[in-house]
Amino acid sequence: MSIYIEKSKKTKQLIQNSFIQILEKKSFESITIGDITKHAGINRGTFYSHYMDKFDLLGKIEQQLFADFGNHIDQLQSRYISIQLFEKDQEQIASTLFSFIKMQLPTLKIFFSDHGRAGFHLRFRAAFTEKVRVNLEKNESFTANLTVPMDYFLSFITSAFLGLIEQWIQNGLDKTPQEMTRLYIDIISFIQSNGAKH
Repeated sequence: MSIYIEKSKKTKQLIQNSFIQILEKKSFESITIGDITKHAGINRGTFYSHYMDKFDLLGKIEQQLFADFGNHIDQLQSRYISIQLFEKDQEQIASTLFSFIKMQLPTLKIFFSDHGRAGFHLRFRAAFTEKVRVNLEKNESFTANLTVPMDYFLSFITSAFLGLIEQWIQNGLDKTPQEMTRLYIDIISFIQSNGAKH
């Protein structure tokens, strides 16, 4: 990697880190380019050589976050060959995803808060849903055995999972990823066992 590319990468990271730190204290709407450049110790020209404006900066951070999240899902779902395996491995899926959320907590906590740009949870859900859908549709065995419409299936599993994530963040990560996984499995089991009684 050339010195120029390495320097550019470090400058981008510096800008992003400065922006996230400011976002902890100020709302997205009130942050100016001047706030970011002052915090990062760079001039405005340097900022604009990497990003068009604060919307572009935030968009790039969100895209990277969604891409990293998607890569985790890709790695997990590449192993599924049937509905049965999906059910069997859902504990490992949940554990891996909760661990990823904990790793990304500083950024996610801000983005989910009132300081973040409006609609983050909707964009996060859309990215999550699309990634799961693409992976499941590659699996002919899974889609052939699915007994409910795919859009309703996706809506349920993504809403349930993201709802737990938001609550976990609101509770200040009061549980470990392993405890959250157990909670997720217990809720699913409770729904299944109570549904079978009626």
